[in-house]
Amino acid sequence: GLSRTIDGRCFVLMSLLGRSISAGVAGLLLILVGIGPTALYAQPDSVRTKILEEKGFPPNHSPRGALWRTAAVPGWGQYYNRQYYKIPFVYAGLAGLGFRIFDTNRQYGLFRRAALFKNENDPREQYESDYREAAQELTGRRDADVGASQLRQVRDQFRRQRDLAILGAGLFYALTLRDAYVSAHLLTFDVDEELAVRVRPTGSFAAREAGPSDGVGM
Repeated sequence: GLSRTIDGRCFVLMSLLGRSISAGVAGLLLILVGIGPTALYAQPDSVRTKILEEKGFPPNHSPRGALWRTAAVPGWGQYYNRQYYKIPFVYAGLAGLGFRIFDTNRQYGLFRRAALFKNENDPREQYESDYREAAQELTGRRDADVGASQLRQVRDQFRRQRDLAILGAGLFYALTLRDAYVSAHLLTFDVDEELAVRVRPTGSFAAREAGPSDGVGM
């Protein structure tokens, strides 16, 4: 009985860990596919180095450096880009999603064990306390009689919510990677005040029979 319980919980934890890792790896692969096989810089090396030095960054500051730092430690890429204000948002998002995963997985485990206790073919008596707790959450009474089908329905709902939270955590982590990479690119964009765009209307009304030919010139 006890060994089966421990084995079951270890299986759930390993499954949860596997799903979390898979979501994170999938997010990283999406970022790498979006980036492409080579790193493209915003400016030629000489101009890029000059812009970095003017902003106080070392000349070897690179988007890929920001990407891999964020992949290693959440928020490190933002720190590398000196965008310190983003770091609390990174950890707040990950902490919120992490708590959501933990809480929904706890509820899923509770109702899973409660459903096993109410299984007519093979009731698991060792889960009686879990069944009482689940009944308390559903009806407000520990001595309420809750059917196995209702318990399984609630169990499946929490499992879906947990899986969605894992997917959300993976996507959020992927966004932090993307943010660090793109922000490092934008550091080397030349936004000189002398850059300007002039728009003027053009047209040819020489041949009125053919109608006017209008356009926009730059």
